[in-house]
Amino acid sequence: MSKLPWQSDTPSGSFLPREYVKGKQELRFVAMTVSLFVIVMLAVVGAFLVTNQRWTSVREQQRTIAAEYESEGAKLKQLESLESQRREMLSKARITTALLETAPRSVLLSELVTALPLDATLTHVSLESKRIKQAPSRAAASAAKKAKSRSKSKKNEEVKPPVVLPPRFEYTLSITGVAPTNNDVADYLRKLQDSPLLHDVELTFIEETKLEGLELRRFEIVSKLPDDADAREVELAEEFDLDLAVANTLEDRP
Repeated sequence: MSKLPWQSDTPSGSFLPREYVKGKQELRFVAMTVSLFVIVMLAVVGAFLVTNQRWTSVREQQRTIAAEYESEGAKLKQLESLESQRREMLSKARITTALLETAPRSVLLSELVTALPLDATLTHVSLESKRIKQAPSRAAASAAKKAKSRSKSKKNEEVKPPVVLPPRFEYTLSITGVAPTNNDVADYLRKLQDSPLLHDVELTFIEETKLEGLELRRFEIVSKLPDDADAREVELAEEFDLDLAVANTLEDRP
């Protein structure tokens, strides 16, 4: 069927040419594509800016943490130095206190005489000391081995001096005396066992003896003196003058 003269190639209901309509549609499609591309790019750029800002904040926090870590590291080094000085001072203090008597011998003698029953008498008192050999601790031994290995690898490196342990002594006290009865000896033994200056107080023997015609009980007590004995723990502790005590005893005799 042939077209009439007034009919054209345009779509039905439109008087515009087909090429114009097609161009309009393509232009609209291109505009929509460009708009979507621009939106996507803006989203990508926005995400990049936000991420970059977050990374900037993270780097700033990292620098702050690094600065704080260096500051705390310096404080730790200072603390280690102070701890080393404290250990050295404690070692010197232990050596100094080991050379001093925390319980003077005069106070110890006063404790022995004060606890003595009324009619009892001490005939012999001896105090023997023995130095205790101390083996170095595991930490000190390992430190010495490390220092020795380092000295072999680095001859010019300064080697720390060995740790000096404070001397320790073991004191043994032997007491010999006479008393009228066994009860007096038992009371004297109990008082010595309660003394803070003595420990491991034991009665080694008790036997009958005669002295100037009197029947008495001769006894011997052995005890240990602790290293940390402190005379301040003794009630009414005072230094005892043996010469003065003997003189007063002779004056009281008839």
